[in-house]
Amino acid sequence: MSDGSAGPGANMQRFTPVCAIGASAGGVSALRSFFRQIPDDLGLAYVVIVHLAPDHPSALSEILAACTSMPVHEVHDGPALKPNCVYVISPDRELVIEGDSIAARPFTEPRGHRAPIDMFFRSIAAGRGDGLAVVMTGAGSDGAIGIRSIKEAGGVVFVQEPAEAGFPSMPHSAIATGAADFVGPIARLVERIGEVARSKEAVRSLDEGGAANDLRRITTFLRARTGHDFSSYKRATVMRRVLRRMQVNRITSIAEYADYLKSTPEEAQDLFGDLLISVTMFFRDNDAFASLARCAIAPIFDNLEEEGIRAWVAGCATGEEAYSLAILMLEEAERRKVQVPIQIFASDLDEGALATGRQGRYPHSIRADVSDERLARYFHDDGTHYRVNQEVRDCVLFASHSVLRDPPFLRLDLVACRNLLIYLERSLQKQICSIFHYGLRGNRYLFLGSAETADSSPDLFATVERDARIYRSLPKAPGMQPELPQLVADHRATGYAQAAEPHVARDGRAATPTDTHASALERFAPPSVLVDAGYNILHMSPTAGRFILHSSGPFTSRLSAVVRPELRLDLKMALGKAFDQKLPTVTHPVAVDMEGAIRRITLSVIPVTHGTAAPVQTLVLFNDGGAAEIDEGPDPEALAEPGEMRRLHAELKAAQEALVASRHEHEASIQDLRAANEELQSINEEYRSTSEELETSKEELQSINEELQTVNAELKVKLQSISSAHSDLQNLTTATEIGTLFLDAQLRIKMFTPPVAALFNVAESDVGRQITDFTHQLEHDGIEREVKKVLRDLAPLESEVCSRNGRWYMMRVRPYRTIEDRIDGTVMTFVDITERLEMERRLAESERRLRALVQASAQVMYRMNSDWSRMRELSGEAGLGDDDSGGDNWFARFIQPEDRQQVEETVTAAIARQAPFEIEYRTRRADGTGAWALARAVPIFDGSGALTEWFGIASDITESKDFQERQRVLVAELQHRTRNLLGVVRSLADKTAEGAESTQSFLAKYHTRLDALSRVNGMLSRLESGQRVTFLELVHAELAAQGGDPDTLGDRVVLDGPADVELRSATLQTFALAIHELTTNATKYGALVGNGRLAVSWRRQTDANGVEFLHLEWIETGVEMSLERKSPMSAGGFGRELIEKALPFQLDARTTYRLTDDGVECTIDLPVRRISQGGNERSEP
Repeated sequence: MSDGSAGPGANMQRFTPVCAIGASAGGVSALRSFFRQIPDDLGLAYVVIVHLAPDHPSALSEILAACTSMPVHEVHDGPALKPNCVYVISPDRELVIEGDSIAARPFTEPRGHRAPIDMFFRSIAAGRGDGLAVVMTGAGSDGAIGIRSIKEAGGVVFVQEPAEAGFPSMPHSAIATGAADFVGPIARLVERIGEVARSKEAVRSLDEGGAANDLRRITTFLRARTGHDFSSYKRATVMRRVLRRMQVNRITSIAEYADYLKSTPEEAQDLFGDLLISVTMFFRDNDAFASLARCAIAPIFDNLEEEGIRAWVAGCATGEEAYSLAILMLEEAERRKVQVPIQIFASDLDEGALATGRQGRYPHSIRADVSDERLARYFHDDGTHYRVNQEVRDCVLFASHSVLRDPPFLRLDLVACRNLLIYLERSLQKQICSIFHYGLRGNRYLFLGSAETADSSPDLFATVERDARIYRSLPKAPGMQPELPQLVADHRATGYAQAAEPHVARDGRAATPTDTHASALERFAPPSVLVDAGYNILHMSPTAGRFILHSSGPFTSRLSAVVRPELRLDLKMALGKAFDQKLPTVTHPVAVDMEGAIRRITLSVIPVTHGTAAPVQTLVLFNDGGAAEIDEGPDPEALAEPGEMRRLHAELKAAQEALVASRHEHEASIQDLRAANEELQSINEEYRSTSEELETSKEELQSINEELQTVNAELKVKLQSISSAHSDLQNLTTATEIGTLFLDAQLRIKMFTPPVAALFNVAESDVGRQITDFTHQLEHDGIEREVKKVLRDLAPLESEVCSRNGRWYMMRVRPYRTIEDRIDGTVMTFVDITERLEMERRLAESERRLRALVQASAQVMYRMNSDWSRMRELSGEAGLGDDDSGGDNWFARFIQPEDRQQVEETVTAAIARQAPFEIEYRTRRADGTGAWALARAVPIFDGSGALTEWFGIASDITESKDFQERQRVLVAELQHRTRNLLGVVRSLADKTAEGAESTQSFLAKYHTRLDALSRVNGMLSRLESGQRVTFLELVHAELAAQGGDPDTLGDRVVLDGPADVELRSATLQTFALAIHELTTNATKYGALVGNGRLAVSWRRQTDANGVEFLHLEWIETGVEMSLERKSPMSAGGFGRELIEKALPFQLDARTTYRLTDDGVECTIDLPVRRISQGGNERSEP
């Protein structure tokens, strides 16, 4: 084999093996765990690629350096890779392998399109041939494409267990590609990496020169297991895949692996998957695809066939290149504004890859290969993947198909076969090129990979664009027969045998002269010539020339005319038997003069037959029997008599003449027969041409049948998918019991569920009729209007409608959107909400009652989560909340600072006990005023007994608190007043007793003063009820009580002062006693006894210091002062002592009391207090 000597490890012996580690979100923790466990003597260079912020320095190298004893470097200037070292990506850079160095270079893609992990994995695969790839935790799908390149190159792929990963998206995407060799937690990955690294060293030391027999065993067993023959694959390719599987399974010899393959059935499928090499990408090599669009697709559109464009992508893998071709063709059709049927056959042997292609779902990392415009136009994002739009998917038909075994697709405009031929032997490459040429229309295009070429078939293809590997098919030459694949698999091993078997045409037709001659030479050694039915020489062996003798005259290639004369008669008779009777002939030895030497020559004439068909070619072999023997006996002419001799000569001459005449007649007959035979041969040739045409038609029909089978298989898959979706939809609608009605844009019924039939009186036979043709059971006349509104505005509508039997439905009308986001009608759903509405009504009624109860009780309801960190609801009309929203700032909103510690301690204790509690605290009302609240809360538990929330009520107890405070003040006041009253009574008794002349006199005076005191207490009770006592009322009451009513005495009593001077409760009692003493003295001893006059005046005044006071003047005139009428107000009397001592002491008053010649003059100055109430200010003495 051409490359059999180059082992897969030849290049890697010069390089340090690389273990590339990709991670993203949560990757630091995973990397630290990895490097804490990985041994430091495996001989690997570890390259760490993570997603870093481009504008911030990274500390990852320092973090990892603390986790391993290996040197850790941040890559900047392209250092050489060394074993047992760690290399970390730097911010805003991507890493690539250059020889045995690693380089950091700026990103070429904008942010959002960068895939540094994929880029480095691809770099390893392209530059090193293999490597170890590890995908760890991370968001997105970076690395999912690169690991397939690693696996294609013979590397081993490790993926962190998604359940262990902090962000499982990257591991999930990697596993979904099917390229992962090991999936597990980091600890297990570390073990397997160590095992693979050590087995890699053992594999490198293998002697691959003696591996041919073991490889034959492997391919033979693989063919038996899978039905696919890889013996014609290049030896280096098969060896590289086998060595990769050996590393994965920790096997150190090829013979041991062959035994393992035989004893482990599932390993055959794994090796088969590796050999299929299902690795591709969108627009692989952008320049090549740009050239394809310009040099091939555009000319195809210039010369379109009636049936549209047909293309074949052989070895399509997961379908990226097939979809890329479809996108290019759709773009060209859009540029030309034409509608062209596009059919792309995408074939491969890997059923798993084909399933991925049919789904059309690819990871987000394809953004590195597909432009934003194409992503927006031909893909849609389903959240985790990009899905190819239906327009593109309809262009591609996926089929399981073998290029070497199955009939090719025909009438093709383009064949794309990229990176498949490079894995096959050159003879097989030529056969595949012949197959592609057979399937292509004339002057159509072949698109190969960058390492492939069709230059080995210059009679089939002409170069269009060499760099892009684009070729154009040449017209088929007359008589050219393609090397088509067998219709039944041929399992003969041909690849690694020591001696090749003869090549035989696989389709049953006549082989070429060269092939037949070469095959005959291997069976018969003598000189030979191959002739056709006209005896014309088609091919002759190098040693057959000595039996040919050309005569003068026109040149002829007929063997019967140029063979040596002694052999012509026997040759013609033998050729006739061969072609006419299909019988082989061996002639008698004939003495032939071979340049003076007489040789005994025997002819073997063998017809070349195929089945029962007449032979069209015959092989003539010349068998040289050696030199002829010459008789040395006596001369017969010397022994014969002369007469007898003459007679014999005469008879001989006559016989010769008769023979000559007979020969002439025979030759004439032969000429006639030859002419007839030529006519028959012409007819036979026409029949043969017709047969060949029928054979070609049969092959075309077989290819068409293969296409139909492919289409049928694809339709079957789609039908199964549709059937499954229909079953799911039917079960969904049955389970939900929701009435659903599908209408097209003309309001025609497309489909409906059974509940709709009861509402609209429709049956299955009514599908296709307009919904407006039917009556319905809904008390709603706007259905048609609402459906048209939805079609116009593309916005859903929702309304509650009632049926005539009293049931309520939630009617929703939505636009019907296809997968291509095209509006194709509407969907109406009818959900029976009768029970829900009844429950809502009951719930609303219950809530209304509850709310009314809360409002009537002036309480607020609230709900708190289990740890009281958030208020879930606040409702009520008690004024304690400013809205009905919850929140997590309830503590600051509703609890005053001075009570927060108390509330927090109480709540914490209740949470710990999970028990009800109540607490009083100060809060603030919605209007900003302060208030007191009483809160009670009880815990709510779920079915399992777990605390889920708290429910509580809060009451505004401000009035209750105020009442309690007033009650406390009142009690204190009563206690104070009682003590004061008792003290006053005692003082009255003492003072009255001191001046009493007798018991009767004491009782009279004492009762009078007690009455005055009683009147004062009556006035105090008025103050408690909110009524104020004026100075005028006090004077009136005392004068009236002593018989000196101003209304009765007329001008003898003059009261002069403002009527609105109100007295404080603290002032009233003492001041009233003073007035009582003055009034009693005036009525018994003073101005009101005789004809005297009493003048009482009062005014509000302000002193020099700005202090306001009430100035009272009590003036009695016209009093006759005598010894007999000694007044109690004289010096040392109770009344005077009260005025001069008690008032200044208790009320801070300034007083004067003076007896004049005809009466009394008394002044009292009481301090005034300013009081604000209701926005008004007043002063009270």
